[in-house]
Amino acid sequence: TQAVVYGKIAERGQFKYQVLLKLTKGDLKGTCGGGIIDNTHIVTAWHCVDDLGYDNIQVIVGAIRYADDPNAETYRVSSIRLHKSRSCKPGEKRCYDIAVLT
Repeated sequence: TQAVVYGKIAERGQFKYQVLLKLTKGDLKGTCGGGIIDNTHIVTAWHCVDDLGYDNIQVIVGAIRYADDPNAETYRVSSIRLHKSRSCKPGEKRCYDIAVLT
């Protein structure tokens, strides 16, 4: 694709563990990625969800494009757990940029 060098378009079901996170904060909208841990937990980067409430995040499963996908399933988040040592500063050797969504 144009966005990723040597990238290829994923086929439906190829990356079953991958999810799309739709994020909102006031008038701002964004997206991040995440991975399915089990039926109720998603792992993502804390910088994606740090300033958001759980009601500002939607988990989209089964989408292969950013646009609305009729085959995708949408889930609400009920809690956000950030790593207790969360930090991610430029030049830092250890970066705890991780969050778990339920």
